[in-house]
Amino acid sequence: MRDREPATSSDQDREVIPPRSSYSRRNWPAPWIFVLTPVSYGIFAGYVQTALPWLLRQSGYSVDRIGTIVALILSPMAFYFVFSPLLDFALRRRTWMLVTSALAGATLAAAIALLGSHILLAQWLLLAGFTLSELSSSSGGALIAITQEDDRKGRAGAWLQGGALASQAAGGALLLYFAQHLSVLTLALVAALLVLAPAAVALTIPESPRSSTLKNLAETCLAMGREIRETLFSLKALPGILLLMSPVGTGAAQSLFAAMSRDYQVGARGVMLVNGMLGAVLNLAGASIAILAPSRWDRRIAYAGAGLASALSGIFLACAPITPLSYYAGVATYIFAAGACWGFFLGVVMVTMGEAGLSAGSRYCILVSLGNLPIVYMTMIESRGYALLGIRGVPAADALGNLLVVLAVGWWIIFRKKRSRSAVPSAEAASDECAVSFPAVPAAMEPAGIE
Repeated sequence: MRDREPATSSDQDREVIPPRSSYSRRNWPAPWIFVLTPVSYGIFAGYVQTALPWLLRQSGYSVDRIGTIVALILSPMAFYFVFSPLLDFALRRRTWMLVTSALAGATLAAAIALLGSHILLAQWLLLAGFTLSELSSSSGGALIAITQEDDRKGRAGAWLQGGALASQAAGGALLLYFAQHLSVLTLALVAALLVLAPAAVALTIPESPRSSTLKNLAETCLAMGREIRETLFSLKALPGILLLMSPVGTGAAQSLFAAMSRDYQVGARGVMLVNGMLGAVLNLAGASIAILAPSRWDRRIAYAGAGLASALSGIFLACAPITPLSYYAGVATYIFAAGACWGFFLGVVMVTMGEAGLSAGSRYCILVSLGNLPIVYMTMIESRGYALLGIRGVPAADALGNLLVVLAVGWWIIFRKKRSRSAVPSAEAASDECAVSFPAVPAAMEPAGIE
């Protein structure tokens, strides 16, 4: 983890953010509990990225059109930080998780009920619901920032990402299965319950009551603004911010694989298996690499390394024959690599974020939004690649984005090493200069020996 000067603390700071030592004495929450906090988000995202594209393709929509619809629904990933300051006021973050999950479940149920008759209205409901589910997930990220020691943040973040990815894959497959076997209204009710129920885990995480009220709103906003400015406009944070905004490790092609399955002659069962249940296992297995990685690893470099694995799987899909076997092998490898990327992703966010402070929720949401922006624009680019180059255009565009960033990170590593080597001789020269500049001690001033 990178060093960062702690933000100045006032009495209000200590009241709002309890010392981490109070949590560490009980050793709770453990990092693994955060695998459950994003499940509500994962269920909602799974419907948008797996069940919805497959259902739309069966209704006659083209892959590039489906990509545009999915990108629109996913766009809150890039701007939901506008609403994120809510997480730092009034309610506890765990309460925000429950409230936003309940509202997200209600909007998902309404969208499912209206999808067959009012597609445009259903899209806007999914857009609103996805924004709420993002806020629910961000509440879990903010809880990591205020309850975990620095050496446990990376692992807790990897658990959170693993839970999000696994629940996204499993939830998408489950809702796709239910869509084929349940009535629309029953499916809507089941989906709402699946989104709401997992958020109850937030009640097990200890958090002190909030002291931010209308009386100290101005003071709190000023403190939060200072912390956000120090994070976003710091030279130490710049490499992490640039990496988050880059097209590496986005996993954007996962939103189109279900729609592409028809070109590979893969049916609903194959999609539910590879993109769903097996995908959940592979996502969690990939994220476990970040969980098991030593804390001393630079998460930024590891994130780019996982992006290289994602690029290789994209190259395979772009060059392999268009057969069911190629789909199963390429998509499975891609999902595993995406799990590793997203496992390291939150480590990059936590390193860039630094100390929790008053604005933990806001800064977390801003940095995650910056990191989610590439998912939106890469989904658009890859859907455009399908329109221009056909089925191979999607993985080819994905692989190209990953490779460009991997090369840039490689250059950055080389630059850092050269700069550190050049700094050592300079320090030694300065030390020698200081050493010869001291005058010799006169003999008269030397201490007399003891007979």
